[in-house]
Amino acid sequence: MYPKHILAVAPKVFKALAGIAVFLGVVSALVIFVGIGMPETPRWMGLITLVVGGLYCFFFTVAAETIELLIEIKAKIK
Repeated sequence: MYPKHILAVAPKVFKALAGIAVFLGVVSALVIFVGIGMPETPRWMGLITLVVGGLYCFFFTVAAETIELLIEIKAKIK
């Protein structure tokens, strides 16, 4: 249905998104902890931001691994 090169790129895209999610989660948590952003933001929101970034990383990694697994299954069927 889709060209093979699109399916081969999809796991790489999701792994890149996982890395970006971790980076942005850590940076935004540090900004909140230090108080550089909005001063009225409570410091505990930095922990929430860090956890959400970790969850995004987890979901993107699971998506990448699932796509890789499906590609391998499809290759073995043919």
